[in-house]
Amino acid sequence: MSVRAKRAVWLVVLGVLAASEIRPHTRQLSGGPAQVTPSDEVTLRVIVVDSAEEARRIVARLDGGEDFIALAQAESIDPTAAAGGLLGRVTVSTLPTVLKDALVGVAPGQLSPVVQIPTGFAILKVVEDTDPANRNMNAAIPTTLATQASVKYVIDVSGLVEAEAVLQAFPKPANWNQNPSAMCRARRESLASSQRSLEDFLSPGKQSVRALRPAFDAMQAHFALAQLHAYHGRMDRAVDQYQQAFETARAGVPAAALRLEEALGVAYLHKSGMENGVHRAPGDICLLPLRPGQSYARTGDSERAVEHFLSFLKQTPDDLEVRWLLNLAYMTIGRYPDKVPPAYLIPPAAFQSTEEVGRFRDVAPQAGLDVVATAGGVIVDDFAGSGRFDVVTSNVDSCSPLHYFRNNGDGTFTERTSAAGLDGQLGGLNMIQTDYNNDGCKDILLLRGGWQVPQRNSLLRNNCDGTFADVTAASGLAEPATSSQTAAWADINNDGLLDLFVGNEDRASQLFLNKGGATFEDISRSAGVDRVAFTKAVAAADYDNDGFVDFYVSNFNGPGRRSLGEGGNNFLYRNNRDNTFTEMARASGVPGPGYGFATWFFDYDNDGWPDLLATSYVTSVDESVRRYLDRAPNATRLKLYKNLGDGSFRDVTTEVGLDKVFMPMGANFGDIDNDGFLDIYLGTGNPSYASLLPNVLLRNKEGNSFVDVTASSGTGELHKGHGIAFADLDNDGDEEIVAEIGGATPGDSHPLRLFENPGHGNDWINLRLVGVRTNRAAIGARIKLTVESEGRRTRSIYRVVGSGGSFGASPLEQHIGLGKSARILELEIRWPASNTSQRVTGLGKNQSVEITELRRSYTVIERRLVKLGGARRPE
Repeated sequence: MSVRAKRAVWLVVLGVLAASEIRPHTRQLSGGPAQVTPSDEVTLRVIVVDSAEEARRIVARLDGGEDFIALAQAESIDPTAAAGGLLGRVTVSTLPTVLKDALVGVAPGQLSPVVQIPTGFAILKVVEDTDPANRNMNAAIPTTLATQASVKYVIDVSGLVEAEAVLQAFPKPANWNQNPSAMCRARRESLASSQRSLEDFLSPGKQSVRALRPAFDAMQAHFALAQLHAYHGRMDRAVDQYQQAFETARAGVPAAALRLEEALGVAYLHKSGMENGVHRAPGDICLLPLRPGQSYARTGDSERAVEHFLSFLKQTPDDLEVRWLLNLAYMTIGRYPDKVPPAYLIPPAAFQSTEEVGRFRDVAPQAGLDVVATAGGVIVDDFAGSGRFDVVTSNVDSCSPLHYFRNNGDGTFTERTSAAGLDGQLGGLNMIQTDYNNDGCKDILLLRGGWQVPQRNSLLRNNCDGTFADVTAASGLAEPATSSQTAAWADINNDGLLDLFVGNEDRASQLFLNKGGATFEDISRSAGVDRVAFTKAVAAADYDNDGFVDFYVSNFNGPGRRSLGEGGNNFLYRNNRDNTFTEMARASGVPGPGYGFATWFFDYDNDGWPDLLATSYVTSVDESVRRYLDRAPNATRLKLYKNLGDGSFRDVTTEVGLDKVFMPMGANFGDIDNDGFLDIYLGTGNPSYASLLPNVLLRNKEGNSFVDVTASSGTGELHKGHGIAFADLDNDGDEEIVAEIGGATPGDSHPLRLFENPGHGNDWINLRLVGVRTNRAAIGARIKLTVESEGRRTRSIYRVVGSGGSFGASPLEQHIGLGKSARILELEIRWPASNTSQRVTGLGKNQSVEITELRRSYTVIERRLVKLGGARRPE
């Protein structure tokens, strides 16, 4: 192992617990005692950066003698940056706990440990009041820092941070990130090398070396090794190392012991799940709330988890994260709610739905969709030209391939990955489908590098013969490699060719102009969309109904390094109709919630104007649990913006009942009850094994409000939710929910879920649109259905052709619910490239039809009713 790689490993070891706020030591920048008790009033400066690794680099530069004020001005993303990070004179006892704890033992001239806050990673410095640089600048601590720092982030028990850090530092060959196999090798070799280094340091032969170092270093090494074992799912070995880290902390680093006790509880609970098979054959045991009588067969590890959580809560009884995990642990051993100590009980009523929507049943194993994978995307669409919907899933694991399941037409699927030439497509967090070359066959864009190191994406051309070809390099999309998980296909100039917008995490967004169906040209700069942000989602729609598509870009950490704390940081790019765009987010009233993730346009109230959902992503179990206990959140909520039809939007989040904190990753929309109003399904979680939060199903009540029907629907999968798709897979006229479940590490893999819709008795129609002058896939075509339904006056229902949400892809065919006893009066389609309006009358309900641009007639698509899992249903 090279010197450089060894140094990187030890940087991880020495910094791994920083984000969990359990580093107890301080760094001395000038003379004076190493540990003092600060007075209740101190003068502070702060530097805030957007990653733990960046914070560690800042600390190293400060230790090397660089000036704090200069670094704050140059590097901090906090609003205090221009003032050299000066917070002024503050009262320590009034600060949020996370900041107050960080200042324990910090004397003037010293730095605090790195501490995670909602805007990033903060380094505080206590400064002398007599320093001339601090005079006349004793402003109160900014409200944004004090308020947002009240958010308690989930403890990280997963090993993902360590795995990514060692991969970044590990020596790699040139252009390694252009080759999926090379990416896999680098991942495996970096993990193995790091593990060997840690085991060597902790071996009996190195006892004399460890004796010369602080107990803190041994504790960190045990923790880091535990994390690497947890990453792989080797929970026996992980628990042993967490235990040794805990014992080392109790003996020599008591400030760290409490969080290590929680880590042990989390590790035992995860181990219990693995030993009871819930990561291979979950059934209903992973659905919240658990039904009476359900529990794990082997409860020993869950009981150990309960012991650690109870011990933790005796010291910190108000910790909602551990309280939540304690209740889950009691559920797994069949002792909830009766045996949960009353002070810590989350009552069963907190989990119940106020409305019944019928129980969705997971039929994935019976249907042959028996893939077990880490986090990834999902596409449901017809890739074989059979008229049936196939299923494709991706896998963020750098060494795992795509999975392509061909629909057999009898309610079952057969994996055809190798036959389709896709088994060499390793890794990839998300993907979307299209027909970029207008040949009538749907292609796949696989996106890599999200939350990771830069890697190239893959454009997979459908050869129309059951196979795919990787044409990334030939198309001009391979270089440079980026970190991305999001993109949108749209025809920006109505020339009938689909262009591509790619949102990146490590560099400017990219807009690729389709040059004729074979190659693309990057026009990001000339188009005015080359802003740098940590982008997590891109959505496309013609929000101002001018006939040209626009883009909305959702950013997690804001546009650049200095623009956080301003109340939102997303972009709305209005199409200027000349291959350029103007950024309009603030002017149009859609700045976003901050910490953005999933986003999409949809007409939630059926008024003919595309509305906008922009979720926030706050990795806090505490904040999500507050929703169940009716406690006010500290974190930012998601945003629903209603399109006012004049180029502006209004925030209606509160009035529709969505002013809540979720932790959504995968997300999409569909119509679960065929009432014509679009519902929402959120896949929740984050990489930590402590992030056990149910996915959330939100029912749209006639465009007026959304109600949580997770419990009554049986869709509250506790493990990590990623790609989400809505599709009618049994041809009975209602949409199933396909949910890619699995965490970001191999040790948190999970089976796919296929939640079969129980049906609601409403009518429907399915529309397959075929472009002629418009792109063949008809992406961007606008649909207006005028219908009469029982108990309703004549109304219109609106849709736009696309794959739905920003993490997971539904079919490009549009499934539209009509309500009860419906009659279709007229269908109107607005084709963007030809700028024509096509009207169809006399259209029957409860059928699938194909409509081609500029043709007067339509074709009925014959689809046989099937039973998911096999055996034909009666007609």
